[in-house]
Amino acid sequence: MHTITNIFLALLLVLSVAGFELGNIDENSNEQLMAGRGYVDCLIWYATQGDPNKLLAKTKKPYCQVPATFPSTLPGGWSVDTSCDAAKQPNTCSLHAGAYCCYRNALKSTGPGAQACYDKSGQWISDPWLGAGTVDKETPLGNIIQQAKHGVADVIPYYSCCVLTLFAPQPETCNRYYEKRPPGQCEGSIMV
Repeated sequence: MHTITNIFLALLLVLSVAGFELGNIDENSNEQLMAGRGYVDCLIWYATQGDPNKLLAKTKKPYCQVPATFPSTLPGGWSVDTSCDAAKQPNTCSLHAGAYCCYRNALKSTGPGAQACYDKSGQWISDPWLGAGTVDKETPLGNIIQQAKHGVADVIPYYSCCVLTLFAPQPETCNRYYEKRPPGQCEGSIMV
């Protein structure tokens, strides 16, 4: 028994002299672990998602043009998305880089919802890479349980596919997310 203990202690001594740090984790290793997990989570999430057109069919189409004054509400039940509010510029819209203001709408307090994002002139953005909004499987407009559902169904997959990617090019994984959570199509315009 003493022989095994001595061999183990000798190994620890050699490793410490050689410069190996046991028990110390590189500050980037946690990020790499999360990124690897994000990629796998993204692929699993993508494989389990249905046809996004079914979600879009249960949501209201956004306006193609809104007033550049960006009122807090728009006809049809649209309200400013607090995470991308023109009144808070420039400290807002981090998840929709390129957007100046976003609105949200849900036909019911549970289930799918729509998010529409606009540039500074009030023009609807259709390209997710330029800041477009997306359809949500679960609207965040509701009680705390509904907001948690939105987090699990829409926000965590976004981070897995578009933020925590290391082992695959981000456009590849993020495009998977946008394929299942597209911005949809706009119709009409409103000038208040």
